[in-house]
Amino acid sequence: MKKSERLELIKRIVLANTIETQHDLVKLLQEQGLNLTQATISRDMNEIGIVKIPSQNGRYVYGLSQENGKRISARPTPIKSTVLAISDKLPGLEHMLHLDVVPGNSRLIKRLLLNDFAQQIFSLIADDDSLLLIAKTPSDTDAIRQQIILWMTPQD
Repeated sequence: MKKSERLELIKRIVLANTIETQHDLVKLLQEQGLNLTQATISRDMNEIGIVKIPSQNGRYVYGLSQENGKRISARPTPIKSTVLAISDKLPGLEHMLHLDVVPGNSRLIKRLLLNDFAQQIFSLIADDDSLLLIAKTPSDTDAIRQQIILWMTPQD
């Protein structure tokens, strides 16, 4: 199977099923005759733009980011609003921000931050549910913090 076909199959499976873990997706792909490693699945999900989103019952499931055209419910959650918390301004750490995000969304948030603030960012490190941003100047940090706070503000 070609990579493009594999990515399309993963997308179809995510759209058609409630998937809470990558292991669940691996099992569904095995039922389709694909035996992939978790690392390959993770890379494919990142490339497609699959992220954790809140479901109708309040649990987080995999779905496509709104930026990729998937409408999860009548009122989808914008990806930028999956930032849960941002660090306060602290003495000695004026160049740094720490973000807590919904698990599985940090890579997409990282991409959005780099798109919006590439000139102000010195470094940006992401794991599954958090990011550490090091800005070039304290004023860059302040500007980025203010924009992220706007992302976190519910929009009506």
